[in-house]
Amino acid sequence: MTTLDRTLWPARLSTFVLAALAAASVVYWGLRWSEPISTPRANGDGFSQRLIDTNRVAQLLGASATPANAAPAVNAAGQYKLLGVIAGAKGGGFGSALIAIEGEPAKPYKVGDRLSDDLLLQSVTARGATLAPSMQEPASVELELPPLATIKPQ
Repeated sequence: MTTLDRTLWPARLSTFVLAALAAASVVYWGLRWSEPISTPRANGDGFSQRLIDTNRVAQLLGASATPANAAPAVNAAGQYKLLGVIAGAKGGGFGSALIAIEGEPAKPYKVGDRLSDDLLLQSVTARGATLAPSMQEPASVELELPPLATIKPQ
């Protein structure tokens, strides 16, 4: 007659429990990955995008008040005032500028947006913006922000 060794049962039981947990985990994640991806409900004419409040962006960039330490830059004709820029990391092709036209409140413009019938925002840099009739033509107007005020230590 053969007797079973009782010292092996705890190891066998823990191995069985761990294998059952691993199998349950595989089944759970397999079922999760096989589910269709839940998508947000669409409106009648497709997905709605979140609208950007350009007036709020203009306020955040300081359109309502000009900084006290520096006046905004003005082009030769005095028609365009550059109040702020957000330059893209990859050069002038990305970004936006806060520009006031003929004393009107400033509005944000992305690169490629039309400022008037004859000019669009061609590019932005860290301290300036370029306006041109089209993206391929040479610049007609170059706007620059005033130099930053330096703080003298006391």
